[in-house]
Amino acid sequence: MVNLTEFRQNFFIQQEYALITGRTIQNLLTRSAELHGNTRFNTFLYKTQSTSNPINWLDEDQCLNASINGLKQASQEITSLEKWLGLSYSEILSALAYKHNTSSLEQLFNGSPNEEWANVTKGDVKSLLEEFDWWCDFLNTLDIHEHDFESAQDLLVFLEQPLLKQLKRLVDVVQITTANWELDADVFANINRGLRENNKDFLPEWLVTVNPSAHYNAKSHREYTSLHSWFFLSIMAHVYGYESNLWATKSQWKKLGYELKQEAKIAPVFHYFKIENVDELGSFDSEDKQLTESSFGRKISIVYNADEVIGYTGKSFSDTKVKDLAVLTRRIEELSINIEYSKVDGTAAAYYYESDLIKMPHKELFKAKDSTKAYYATLLHEMVHWTGHETRCNREFGRFGDNKYAFEELVAEIGSSFLCARFGITKKVRASSIQYIAHWLGQLDDKEWINHVDKSATLANRASNFIYVPKRDD
Repeated sequence: MVNLTEFRQNFFIQQEYALITGRTIQNLLTRSAELHGNTRFNTFLYKTQSTSNPINWLDEDQCLNASINGLKQASQEITSLEKWLGLSYSEILSALAYKHNTSSLEQLFNGSPNEEWANVTKGDVKSLLEEFDWWCDFLNTLDIHEHDFESAQDLLVFLEQPLLKQLKRLVDVVQITTANWELDADVFANINRGLRENNKDFLPEWLVTVNPSAHYNAKSHREYTSLHSWFFLSIMAHVYGYESNLWATKSQWKKLGYELKQEAKIAPVFHYFKIENVDELGSFDSEDKQLTESSFGRKISIVYNADEVIGYTGKSFSDTKVKDLAVLTRRIEELSINIEYSKVDGTAAAYYYESDLIKMPHKELFKAKDSTKAYYATLLHEMVHWTGHETRCNREFGRFGDNKYAFEELVAEIGSSFLCARFGITKKVRASSIQYIAHWLGQLDDKEWINHVDKSATLANRASNFIYVPKRDD
């Protein structure tokens, strides 16, 4: 076993040990930096066992914890060797058998001049190639790619695809490929069952009649969510027959450019807040401070309905049902998805490939009783289209009316159903999704519809994995 001085000076040993430990070279160098060069590498590993992040020689059942960057580093170096010799790593490894350890690669392969590899010997590189060979065999057993990895370049191309750029460990790669099918299998079965039972026409979600039941601020469009606020505003609306569900304070109406009627009726709304910082309330002794640290405060505002405003012709803010899904909002931000919204009735949801832009009807246009599900199902449909860009999952979009276009619509709607289940929006596939899928299947070969569904579901699964990475216990 080498000591740390040998490890620090030999790049090939660094690559080999990075693979065996599932780390990057930089991680190993950084973690061992304070130890003396005579320290055995095994001793270094032993010293990490008492830390919160121990480093080990990986057993096979631990290999999924390996760093993707570590594998990528090794793949890049060996790909360089393959390109120089015009051979795969396995062919190089076979050619090195029965050769002297001190023989240079240039001598052994009669290679053209190469500053990086010419003076490297069999002894330098053989252990690294053997370790890399083991990893390729291991990865092939995981069934994470359509074909076996037969060269370092094969593996490098796979690891550098946009789909995997956001990932850090091998377990994430396994989870983001179709090995995650168990997440979507029940949904897929539901879709197939629905296709056999339902053949109705699809109706866009935002064309359903409005049935508002919530109350909103006319200036901020925020919903009054407290039970007391909803109760008082609902009573006021019922007693005085208000048709609008918009409310605002006197000063807010003034800022919007309107005046109140002389006998405008007032209504209270309640704002609750947690008292995070006792100092905001003044100085307290220790007993009072302990009492107020987890307290809640309340503020009451007086608001007026839009029907009490002179000359106000604005429509009710009818975003009455769609609730925020914070986890999806964060994911959209993480992926830097560009989305534009429109409040124009009838605006179609769409993904524009050339500008890499999603256009969505505003939430207020989703007016059915299940408008939260309808809104997010529509948004996720367009987000699945977004994954089809060449920089991500690289699917073919086709032109409207052709088979490729119809097939991409299948991928997007099936992916939307998968993601609705994954994000907890709804586990049951919505009837409108079944109708939509059936419509686009009707544009394809009826005899091959099962194959179309299977293939589109596989691509939808991959797209869903790009958007939603399953949580994992570390």
